Amino acid sequence: MANVHINKYQNDPQRCMSSATRDTGSQIKRIPVKEPTWRDLHDLKEAGESYDELLSRMIRRERDYRDWKMIVEIEEAGEFVAFDPDEILRDD
Repeated sequence: MANVHINKYQNDPQRCMSSATRDTGSQIKRIPVKEPTWRDLHDLKEAGESYDELLSRMIRRERDYRDWKMIVEIEEAGEFVAFDPDEILRDD
C-alpha cells in the first residue's frame, strides 16, 4: 500500500508516495510529489489498488497512446510501404 509522508527537509513541503510490489525482493522507491498531484493520483486509484498498480496501469496506457500516435503520424505522412506478410515469411 502507499506510504505518504511530508518531506520535512524541504522548504516546499512535498508528498512522497511509495509502494512495494508483491515481489518480496523488490525495493521500495519514493517519488516526491506535491499535494495537488498526490490528490489527483489518489482520485485515480481504484478501490484496493496500490499506487504501484496505478502507476503501472498509467505507464501501459501511455505506451499504448504513444504507439497509437506514432501509427497515426505515419498514416498521415504516408511514409509507409505496403507489404504481403506471406511473401516475407516465404523468404525465410
